[in-house]
Amino acid sequence: MLDYLMDSQTAVNIISHDEKMSTQDSADRTGKAAGKTVVKGSPNLNRLAVLKAIRTHGPVSRSDLPKMTGLSAGAVSQITAEFLSRGFISETKEKTTRSGRPRVFLKISGEGPIVVGARMTSRDTLTTTFVDLSGNIRCKAEVPFTHRDTLEALALSVAEAIGRSVDDSGYPKSQIEHVGVALPALVDSSRGVVHFMAMFPQEPVTFADILAERLDIPVTIENGTTSLARAEHWFGRAQNRNTFTLVNVGLAIDSAMYSDGLLRTGAHGLAPEIGHVKTNHAADAEPCYCGAHGCGTAYASQYAIVRRAGLLDGFDLDPDAIVKCVRQFNELQEKAAAGDEAIRVLFEAAGDHLGRLVANHINLADPGFILITVPDDTYTALVETAFSKAIKDNAMPVLLALTEIRFSAQLENWHSLATAALALENF
Repeated sequence: MLDYLMDSQTAVNIISHDEKMSTQDSADRTGKAAGKTVVKGSPNLNRLAVLKAIRTHGPVSRSDLPKMTGLSAGAVSQITAEFLSRGFISETKEKTTRSGRPRVFLKISGEGPIVVGARMTSRDTLTTTFVDLSGNIRCKAEVPFTHRDTLEALALSVAEAIGRSVDDSGYPKSQIEHVGVALPALVDSSRGVVHFMAMFPQEPVTFADILAERLDIPVTIENGTTSLARAEHWFGRAQNRNTFTLVNVGLAIDSAMYSDGLLRTGAHGLAPEIGHVKTNHAADAEPCYCGAHGCGTAYASQYAIVRRAGLLDGFDLDPDAIVKCVRQFNELQEKAAAGDEAIRVLFEAAGDHLGRLVANHINLADPGFILITVPDDTYTALVETAFSKAIKDNAMPVLLALTEIRFSAQLENWHSLATAALALENF
């Protein structure tokens, strides 16, 4: 299936996306080298710290970076020289009427390398976006491609579509730093392996290897929610949040975690599957597409609400059925907001189960900040009362008091921002 303040009295303060949040103050990469795909180690943390400081505070003087990063002036000078040579950052001079040499500031370059993001939007269309490192969209295209019955064949079809898009873009391959592909799948991003994708045989496939071999460009594949978390960390509401969790409410419930400034995955490179934590252990618990019963996603997701309303049966959704499911969800949401009690009960149950998921995560991980991205504000309004109660009833009070929870709609153009962030984090 597819891919979002607590006070000392443990009261839940849900903050909607239109309230401003202040932003004070790793992942492995699959790349192409010597004609074959290789797996590179985690990014140098010192270089990453410098790049994040420039991104967050830029334009910024070199002399300010040691204090921001804790690094020596010599280390900062060496790292920034490398970034300048690769076109990741650029210099700008202070505008002043004073005598003497003007100060030089550094910022992320919008004129350097280009990164390409791709995602499947339907059975026969691939959206490709060409973005600079500042997150600005340079060009965008909807590229036809042929959907296949196996993941290997799908990878070849996606590679062909991306290759056509690159050829039509006018950008030479030498200027393209990276290709990032967001997939509705269980992905080991560091190794480029797809372990599970609905409607395909369940066997590991080295998806990124196939793409990189055909494109001759470094490629990273990611779960869509991981991409969303990366976009939020570099450009959105989780800037300067080195440790946080993003929970995405969509067709299913997915999650991604940052820890100490890097995406956190398990022993096999997989992101946490918070949606499959069990929130109902009764014999009549709702079935989930994963094959189990009682998963949170079987109650709180868009698909779950449509299914529990009796409008869907089974889990084999093709792309056309997915579009229909989202439309049905929107109609149910409108009815619930208008006062349809039978439908409101489904959303109250969704809030209860989502709250249990989040409470369990707080107890287990102490994330500090949880960003829950939702379809829109109407969903938040319909679930918030039950969500708040479930959080208070199930989270450990001392941890709850230390946790900020925020509901928000997804960032506009988050796919483009995620692509830029991917290149910045995997320089």
